[in-house]
Amino acid sequence: MSADAVMEVFERAADAVAEVLAATSDWGPSGLRHSQYAFDVTADDACRAVLHGAGLAVLSEESGVTAPDGSTVSADRPVVVVDPVDGSTNASRQVPWYATALCLVVNGAPQVALVANHASGHRWRAIAGRGATRDRVPISSSGCAEMRRAIVAMSGLPSHHYGWAQFRVLGASAPDMCLVADGTLDAWCDMNNGGHGVWDYAASVLICTEAGAVVGEVEGRDLIHLDHTARRSPMVAASTDLLEVLAEHRRRGR
Repeated sequence: MSADAVMEVFERAADAVAEVLAATSDWGPSGLRHSQYAFDVTADDACRAVLHGAGLAVLSEESGVTAPDGSTVSADRPVVVVDPVDGSTNASRQVPWYATALCLVVNGAPQVALVANHASGHRWRAIAGRGATRDRVPISSSGCAEMRRAIVAMSGLPSHHYGWAQFRVLGASAPDMCLVADGTLDAWCDMNNGGHGVWDYAASVLICTEAGAVVGEVEGRDLIHLDHTARRSPMVAASTDLLEVLAEHRRRGR
């Protein structure tokens, strides 16, 4: 399947989640897992139906690793890493900042990515080597290199003030990171120790790098993997200089 064909499948999967959310009346917990909502489960079912229907294996936050035919997914098989609803608590409270994030990973590298904000309608897209877009318009990071000028978003609580100009806590890592890709924000960081699964950031990693932003992990670990149990602390910034300052402060606060 070509990258463009994969992107078309991703669009349909995001549309399927949007339909589930539009029809949702139960915004409460699923009762199946801590911090999981009922709509997380139905959104995951709808999303995987589209992806499996296209013959794609899936690693989902909600349902783990699955294949269309129920077979074991080998390490060298292309896999779609998906968070059906990133920012579920925002969605449950009707805070307009939550998204579906999808990323095709091939041989350990992200190749196709879509982050669809269901509240705003914005869609960030990237194909490896072909740049990134928001609503099909090319995007690039701000290039900001100084913390004192930076607007920094985060997940969790920082241990101290990093010297930023301003900060934001928006509650959904995938679209948060995309705001660094399109230059709205200058940096974003996980302030927890290993607080994110790969589904939270894989799509945004590709979108950010294709837009010229710089991505890292607080402890220097690989961000892209297919281990449902592993957690990482991603960071992204508009420039290498800004990422280095962010990483220095983040490590100091561990």
